[in-house]
Amino acid sequence: TSCLVQCRPVRRTQQLNAYTQSDFDNIQLDLDNYLGARRALIDTMTRKFRSGASAMEVWRLVATAFGRDQVKQYLASVALHDAARKALAKAGLGSSVDVSLTGIDAPREARVIIAADPEETPDYGALPSRVRAALRDFHITLDLPQGEHGEVTDDLVDEKFLDGEPIRLVRLKPLT
Repeated sequence: TSCLVQCRPVRRTQQLNAYTQSDFDNIQLDLDNYLGARRALIDTMTRKFRSGASAMEVWRLVATAFGRDQVKQYLASVALHDAARKALAKAGLGSSVDVSLTGIDAPREARVIIAADPEETPDYGALPSRVRAALRDFHITLDLPQGEHGEVTDDLVDEKFLDGEPIRLVRLKPLT
């Protein structure tokens, strides 16, 4: 090829040195703006779903930003989160446990963790069974993340729960 101006190969060190601190500051600013806009979009999706929009309707609105399965799984965890909060509040356990969401990124789960102080809570050891009973009416149960333990039993879940580990909430599956 021919060059109209004198062609010289650019060394890699010259390319790296061509960037200034302000270029990196701009990248950080752009990243902060992107993450803020992403959080705002996720909050808007959640509010729209909670106000009665279907998961598919929400997905269609954000299809260019998130995949269908990602939106459906996230909104299913939102519904599970809200149902668990309602169940625990109804049973008077709202101040003893905290229900949270992991977010739209994997694993997209609703979780519960003990918020009560063991020394200030009478019958602290019975808290897992009380939580499980409150959730049962809403067809929800406690579980551990898959693959992290051998056989998952209620006793193992209760032990982890009482140790202060977040416990995954899952829908009860009907017997067939």
